Amino acid sequence: MLAATIHLLEVILLALIGLLGHRLYALSSKNEQKKAVSDQVEHLIDQVVRRQKTSSAGLSDNYELKMDSLKSAQVFAGMQLIEVKREFSDLQKEQLDWLREAISLYLIGAIDFIGKQSKCGTKSRKQLINLVLKSNLHLSEDHAAAYFNEALHRAPCSDNDHMVRAGAKAAKLWLKQKTVPSDFSLRAQLNDWGVFA
Repeated sequence: MLAATIHLLEVILLALIGLLGHRLYALSSKNEQKKAVSDQVEHLIDQVVRRQKTSSAGLSDNYELKMDSLKSAQVFAGMQLIEVKREFSDLQKEQLDWLREAISLYLIGAIDFIGKQSKCGTKSRKQLINLVLKSNLHLSEDHAAAYFNEALHRAPCSDNDHMVRAGAKAAKLWLKQKTVPSDFSLRAQLNDWGVFA
């Protein structure tokens, strides 16, 4: 009987050693799986961080381009409006709507050209136009949008087309030479358009 008990204990001991071996193997494979999953998660996090850095650098570059374009557009608009504001100190008068329209078309052409030269997208250029028109002519959002649409949907060789193209040409010359020849200035274009006739 003692021999049977010893034999039974040996079988139980072997079963326990087998069970221990199985558990150790399972634990080690779980650790390997955890390590593999952990490595995959770390790799994905690295990719996301790299993408965010790249996109934020792109956003930062885009923001810088937009701000540089805005500065240039504001300087250009301010210089071109000096003479007109001397003559018409209050451009907000209701009876000067025709003058604000002509000025807006000229500035839209110029600002759009400045934005294109800075490689700003269409949406950014539209935002630049709205900002400059609102800050220099104190236009409402609706008026700025209406003038933008007029410029966008102008008929070729029309007066509106003439003002937009003149603004773009003036901006092109200004960016190259930092001066606008008098025949391309806003004041001269308003004369040609018959605003002061």
